[in-house]
Amino acid sequence: MLVRSKLADVEFEFGKFEYKKDHLIIHSAESQAMKTKVYVSPDDIMDALAQMFKKPMVWLYLIGFPFFLIRYRRRHAAKRQLTK
Repeated sequence: MLVRSKLADVEFEFGKFEYKKDHLIIHSAESQAMKTKVYVSPDDIMDALAQMFKKPMVWLYLIGFPFFLIRYRRRHAAKRQLTK
C-alpha cells in the first residue's frame, strides 16, 4: 500500500497484526527498512466506515470491485511479462 503525505510517500507492506488494549496494531513487514506500527482504535474504524459509506464513489468502487481486481491483476501480470 502506498501511503502519501506532505512529508514523504512511503510504501507500507502489512506484517503481523496484534490486538492490545482495545486497539488493532498493524506492524510493517519485516523486510521494510523503516519499521512502523499503526494503532487503530474502535473509534477510528467507526469514523472511517461512517465517512466511507457517505460517499457514492465508495459504493461504486465496492460494486465494481471484482472488475477492478481482475483488470489490476491482468495489467500487472502483463508488466511482469514485459520485464522478464
